[in-house]
Amino acid sequence: MGYKMKYILPLCVSICLLNSSVFAEENVDDFESLVNEMSDIATKKSLNVDYLPSVVTLIDAQTYIDGGIQNLGEALSMLPGIQMQMTPMGYTTTTVRGLKNPNAYLSDKIKVLIDGVAINNEVGGTSTFYMDFPMQLIQKIEVLRGPASTLYGSGAFYGVVNVITKLGSMKEENRLFLGGGSYKSLSAGANIYTLADNWKIFADGYVAKNEKSLDFEGKSTDTDEKMRDVSVGLKVLYEDFEFLTRFKQSIYGNFYGFEEDLDPIPTNPKEHKNSYFFSQASYKTDLNDVALEAKVGFSYRELDEGANLQKILKIQNEFADEGVLGIDSGFYFSEKLQEQNFEAEVIASFSPIASNEILLGAGARHVLIAQDNYYNSVEDAIMATPDPNVLGMSGTFDYRIEKEPAFWDNPTTSFIKENQNRTIYYAFVEDLIALNERVDVVVGARADHYCDFGAKLSKRASVVYRAQDNAIFKLLYGSAFRAPTFTEAYANGHINYRAGDENIQPEETDTYEAVMIYSPSLYQKFTLNFFYSQLQNVIDLEEYYSTIAGYENYGDRESRGVEFEYNFRTKSEHDLYFNASYIDTDYTTPKEEDNLVSITQSMPDISKVLLKAMYIYRPTSKLSFGTAWQYYGQTTQSQLAWLGDTDTTVQEMHIVDETITYKFSPLSEIRGTIKNLLDEEIKLPSYYYGTDGGVKREGRNYYLSFVQRF
Repeated sequence: MGYKMKYILPLCVSICLLNSSVFAEENVDDFESLVNEMSDIATKKSLNVDYLPSVVTLIDAQTYIDGGIQNLGEALSMLPGIQMQMTPMGYTTTTVRGLKNPNAYLSDKIKVLIDGVAINNEVGGTSTFYMDFPMQLIQKIEVLRGPASTLYGSGAFYGVVNVITKLGSMKEENRLFLGGGSYKSLSAGANIYTLADNWKIFADGYVAKNEKSLDFEGKSTDTDEKMRDVSVGLKVLYEDFEFLTRFKQSIYGNFYGFEEDLDPIPTNPKEHKNSYFFSQASYKTDLNDVALEAKVGFSYRELDEGANLQKILKIQNEFADEGVLGIDSGFYFSEKLQEQNFEAEVIASFSPIASNEILLGAGARHVLIAQDNYYNSVEDAIMATPDPNVLGMSGTFDYRIEKEPAFWDNPTTSFIKENQNRTIYYAFVEDLIALNERVDVVVGARADHYCDFGAKLSKRASVVYRAQDNAIFKLLYGSAFRAPTFTEAYANGHINYRAGDENIQPEETDTYEAVMIYSPSLYQKFTLNFFYSQLQNVIDLEEYYSTIAGYENYGDRESRGVEFEYNFRTKSEHDLYFNASYIDTDYTTPKEEDNLVSITQSMPDISKVLLKAMYIYRPTSKLSFGTAWQYYGQTTQSQLAWLGDTDTTVQEMHIVDETITYKFSPLSEIRGTIKNLLDEEIKLPSYYYGTDGGVKREGRNYYLSFVQRF
């Protein structure tokens, strides 16, 4: 770390913290307190966020925009215990509290909701394609850290994120936003609404593109990160009926390439496209003392992906060594896959009965694969030879054919085994018990039955104690599970892809938390959270090539840590948010062919120490300055045996963004942001640690935006 970063940043943070004591002398008569914020993410009942029986952080989108945050992924990266990273092909991964499987197929340990609608993805188990959703369309984000399967089922393993858009919150505002910046970035979007009799109609949409490429050290070709992104949404309300729908599609280049070989076949460019559509209809009514809500929904995700792996000449030579001539293509693959989800749910909220507020819910979801086409040029060439079984016998062929029996066991042109679908039935109950004016107890349970692996029970119990008006204590317990994705359970074996294991079981966690919240005044709040999780049946990739299954359940692991948050906020001038995290999560190294001994170590690729801060200063009603700062400690070195003494850590990083906003009037504003103001070298973990010190990300860059309200 350079001289500037060592001394300037600690000084800046010290000034911010010193100023907060000075700010306390200000007149705060016009203050809107954070303690008045409401959320229903933890209980499906709207409660003060501090009283929720969970660890919940609310993100006010406008505040984060003033701090220079551009999209959902950037917003999540500002929270304690969360690291946003990416795969070589540019897919964003969200790691909460250090729980990551570094070498496994992409799957997040959180559940993402858009306006309360779950973004389901049974094939891959991730919502990465929503991480670039723009903050300009968002009203607020509710983030629950910790298990939440009792309400949200599988995937709510280490967190739930509910993105509430301006459309979803029924913001009665017509607005247009435009933006542009580095890498030829351009974006445009709008919110509109109309009211007629008992009808309320809200709509939004945006388009974005860039031509990004970065220099990849040691390579003659830059990265390919070109992006085109579009989304449209609609919400219609008529009395007690509501209809919500959204379509989103993003197309990206392949960043660092499938295995960090940038462009092995220049004449065969590849990219990945993700499309996601959902619609949900709901109806609310009261039946005596019971509030009923019924929902039906449909969603689909379509993946169209391709990647180049190795050069034409290399493939020609390796086939020629086996006596096979005439191969004129390199190694590349393409995949087209569509998943569909059908869901129905009913929730009943009972009026308080003897200090009990009971919530009951039941539902069902059916998942099917509507399209599945997989092509692999090497596999195609192998199967086209007169006698493909001779390939690999001399030991010179480089694709480990004899070491990847899954492909030979079932040569196929599909990614998932045929006729795979999944039906889930579930029911849950929750009881919020007010023991007295200061103590609430929450108990809940949920049963999920999966047609392919049986039933899972999730449970939780929480105590919230309001010791004083300004001091709250919580003791929390929750269990959660994550069902194996179709990739982990049913993927066909392909060269460079592991096969799924139909006998794999859901991974589970039991998490215990102790939370203290102290608000010495209306404008300050301190939160301290200790957590400990015991993980069972963790799904991870194993590296023993001579076995068909590429995924297996590992034994118990542990995760523990502490999270601290501080808020200082006045309505007129100052908004300071600071958090700090320490995380230590176990990781069991996968088995290797020449070493069947697994090693338990601290999770590689993850920083144990995280520090983050955002400060918005508004000297006048028209002008504001926003500073965002993130610190990530050095990652832990992997102890995979085949790495030897290779340095596999990413060094510590400081990232500073600066934003200036000027309001011409209450209806129009312009905003300029400089990302990575001090032009620090930013790196992320490399694929299988193939690039010493990680892969480089953006240096200093800028973005300019304009908003007009009507």
